[in-house]
Amino acid sequence: MALMDGAEATKILKRDALGRVTLPRERREALLDEFERSGLPATQFARAASVHYQTFASWVQKRRHARDEYADLPPAAPAALRLLEVVAAAGPEERCAPVAAMPSAAALEVTLPGGAKLLVASTAQVELAAQILKALHTSC
Repeated sequence: MALMDGAEATKILKRDALGRVTLPRERREALLDEFERSGLPATQFARAASVHYQTFASWVQKRRHARDEYADLPPAAPAALRLLEVVAAAGPEERCAPVAAMPSAAALEVTLPGGAKLLVASTAQVELAAQILKALHTSC
């Protein structure tokens, strides 16, 4: 896919030491104009133009901010309210008791969106449970 017409289409794009494309303002604006006319997704257009997607996306975003295109968007909806039920241990003797000796009411049960349950039955398991929840959150 040839981006730009004539000699502009065959020019080699300069990159800095970090691999970022450096273009004169006029060339960058012409490339963004062509992107708007193309109807292609930004990922495909950036690949065809041999520009890193993150760099290209920042050019598009800066242009849209300069044109004040974000002013007409409705405000973002607030995050959904999430309620959790927490059952705390009744006394300090239960916090140090082995898992088998703890009554089931002293355990913390976390029900995940898919229906899986995480049972934290002692304070020794809290750090591991936090790591599991963090790993699940970042993998989604």
